[in-house]
Amino acid sequence: MKKALFLLLLLLWTVLSAAAAEKIDAIENEIKVVLNQVSPSLVKVVSENAKKYVATGIALENDLIITTSLVTSHPFEKIYVEDINGARIAAAIAGQDDRAGLTLLRLSQKGPRQLPPARQAAVGDWVALIGLFYDRFPAIYQGIISSRSETELIVNAPVAPGSAGGAVVNKKGELLGIIRGSVGFSFTPEYTFKDHSAMIVVSGSKNESGSLCYALPIERVKRIAEKLKTSGKIVYGWLGVSFHGDSNLIQAVEKDSPAQRAGIRKGDQIEEISGNAISSFRDISAALYDKLAGEKIAVQLKRSGKSLRLDMELGERKGEIPFPPGTSAEPEWPELPPMPELSELSESPGWEIALPKIQNYLIKFGGPRQLGVEIIELTPELSRKFGVKDEFGLIVSRLGESSAAQRAGLKAGDIIIRANGRDCRTGFDMMDIMKSLKDKEAVRLELYRDGQLKRFAIIPDKKESRDWDMKKFSKKIQNLKDSIRSEVGTINNEKLSQMRQVREKAAIELRKQREQAMLQFQLESEKLADEVLILEAEKSKINVEMRKKYAEELRELKEKIKEIQKNIASDLAAGKDVKRPGSSSQE
Repeated sequence: MKKALFLLLLLLWTVLSAAAAEKIDAIENEIKVVLNQVSPSLVKVVSENAKKYVATGIALENDLIITTSLVTSHPFEKIYVEDINGARIAAAIAGQDDRAGLTLLRLSQKGPRQLPPARQAAVGDWVALIGLFYDRFPAIYQGIISSRSETELIVNAPVAPGSAGGAVVNKKGELLGIIRGSVGFSFTPEYTFKDHSAMIVVSGSKNESGSLCYALPIERVKRIAEKLKTSGKIVYGWLGVSFHGDSNLIQAVEKDSPAQRAGIRKGDQIEEISGNAISSFRDISAALYDKLAGEKIAVQLKRSGKSLRLDMELGERKGEIPFPPGTSAEPEWPELPPMPELSELSESPGWEIALPKIQNYLIKFGGPRQLGVEIIELTPELSRKFGVKDEFGLIVSRLGESSAAQRAGLKAGDIIIRANGRDCRTGFDMMDIMKSLKDKEAVRLELYRDGQLKRFAIIPDKKESRDWDMKKFSKKIQNLKDSIRSEVGTINNEKLSQMRQVREKAAIELRKQREQAMLQFQLESEKLADEVLILEAEKSKINVEMRKKYAEELRELKEKIKEIQKNIASDLAAGKDVKRPGSSSQE
């Protein structure tokens, strides 16, 4: 019975294993079909100027290629593309859109065939990311669409170095979008000045998710490409108003702006733009995000409790972004757009991060109340180093003079883990707690100092209003850029050093393998030579024995012949009739 049961289980396991193997083979075949279908429509884009910059490009028409502007954001002597077969075609820039981060290239001759665009994409759809891995081509990753809108696609798949500008395709090999890069930073602002075409974040918190891909939907890419093909540039529309916080309430209207000419006033509340319902600044930004200068829009707004509809034409911004008078905030962390010059720091092909992944940047607590400290977010490595069991916290790096924290006895090096019973993992956690405090209410801090858990109750200072100092702001922005460049340079140098070490280690390992192979070959050769000598000796021995044997047989044969001749001679002498061998008796 047990034997029968065992045989039955073995048979079932065999059948299931075979079915699983067949299913895996089918999945692999489907992925390879997609890869083989899409790869001929992609190219490797290369720009050279002392250094070599590499990215992926996608064929749009016979002689047009769309790619990331990271590969063209620095001076270069020549630019060209290579197809899947390695054929090189010279290229020139036909146009560039800095906001979308796209460049349109025109080839000197007919290029690869165009990929068919997909009709629609939905959250949860399976997709493949196809492009380069550094300068190796092609490379493929798979995932699903995690989020989508008219202006962006988010895919839960990593972005390989060199794959920016590559294709996001569905299971039919149809083009859904173009890879822009990894999803990097997001900021939660404390104060923001906005006029929809510009945004300056005064303070906030950051997070990052490098395992997600940020891509542009093909519909948006096609609109941009059509405009670049005809005019060579993209001029986005300008409304000319600023808003109060994250609301749809207009705070100011710029002089001689499209909004002023259309009759929009300060205090108006925008309710609808071209059929899109508006309730916040985010809605306004989304509705106008892709609108170009010269496009006409319909704006419905509320003024003094009454609805009003206005038709207007978006314009082109002239000059610098103005700041509203009496702005009461000191900028601490502005949300900067991707800085093209950062790509110049790259010394490895395909280093196309849109924003650097900077760890441990100093953040000043914002909000209406403040402790007056600067902090560093604790990493798991720092947690182990400082002996923090919670593996999270905020390290106090500096205290402001005469600040609430300094008066209460906080010190640089203290590690805040909780405030009012809530965990403090990021600067935003502390900001949120500070915002919830009532006037003159104390915040209860739990922190580690020299490995000991301590508790403090501190009444925060009330944040003072400060006028906007443009020179100071510009200096801070420049210092911030310099700091970012310095840190990105350090990160790049560290990564390059690691790459060199890996390559050197691989080269040493390869030399060892070659030496071992040569030694093994030499030993095998010597062994083979010894075997050849043994065979030669055996052959010689056999030859000697054979010669002796043949000589003995020849001697015996000669003696037999002599005996026969002697007998014949004897018979002849006796007169006997001697028959020749083979003769007939009838002769």
